[in-house]
Amino acid sequence: MIRELKKTFETDQGTLIALDDVSLHLEKGRIGGLIGRSGSGKTTLFRCLSGLETTDSGSVIIHNTTLSHLSPEEHRLLLQKIGIVFQHFNLLRRRTVFENVSLPLELRGYSKDIIEERVTKILTLVGLVQRAHHYPSELSGGQKQRVAIARALVDDVDLLLCDEFTSALDPETSLEILELLREINRTLGVTIFLISHDMDVIREICDDVFVLDQGRIIESGSLSTVYLSPQTDVTKRLFRTQVDRDLPHTITSTLQQEAPHAAPSKIIMRLVFSEQSAQLPLISILSREFTLDLSIIAGHLDHIREKAYGSLLISFDYEPKTTERVLDFFKLHHVYAEALGYIPQ
Repeated sequence: MIRELKKTFETDQGTLIALDDVSLHLEKGRIGGLIGRSGSGKTTLFRCLSGLETTDSGSVIIHNTTLSHLSPEEHRLLLQKIGIVFQHFNLLRRRTVFENVSLPLELRGYSKDIIEERVTKILTLVGLVQRAHHYPSELSGGQKQRVAIARALVDDVDLLLCDEFTSALDPETSLEILELLREINRTLGVTIFLISHDMDVIREICDDVFVLDQGRIIESGSLSTVYLSPQTDVTKRLFRTQVDRDLPHTITSTLQQEAPHAAPSKIIMRLVFSEQSAQLPLISILSREFTLDLSIIAGHLDHIREKAYGSLLISFDYEPKTTERVLDFFKLHHVYAEALGYIPQ
């Protein structure tokens, strides 16, 4: 989809590199998510993908077609196959739901019969056919976002781009919209690429995830691989929110990133179990074989899409060689293990 993309901006302080040699590939029919901190380049990448921003170099390739190789007319026609859902709904308040959704078709000169057929079909899919003649002021936030999604899809698009599209919604409504996108992906086969700073959104819906930091893709892969076994410090920090919620304040207030050299300490370790590894009594085996006194600080069950996984926070007396053997033990049994820090004793 994207190959060696570069984008810069000129500022009073000099040249700002917004995207630096960005490459990523998303298979047709899959749902991909781009995540990164504020200022990482997410919005710029979104604008380049949607044709709202030109690039300095590199290629944006959609369905084997390179955007930069097209004539203006060919470029316009290809962009018609891309639907866009923004953070804000951008509905026209003087037009009804039906009229908002039909607008792209009207602008492209479709007949009234085709417009009636397509709009009714897509409003049925998003669950708003009964509100076709209501105005935006009569809708809830979730309903407005459904209208925006219907408008983006109404012209039989192949690719749907979503930019922070749940940030204005409450958690329950966000889950409903994510379930709607899953259904659209299954029913219509539309490729979906979404941009978010919220890991809960990414893990709820995506097949693949791409981590952007300082204009570069620093990690990518299947959602379960990246989420359960993050390789970079940036990715680990993005996922650390859930872990921090699990750690009691008495621990976080004294947690150190480096092990004390002289004084004894306990290591705090995060373990993530897949459905398969969760069936084994690994904590019991570890304690017995290594003669370790283990403390379980916290634990919870969660999910990545439809797959469940378990997470535990444990502590034990820190000793370098023992800790290395413990990490090897969990790696052997396909359990992700990460040392979060050390507590002086």
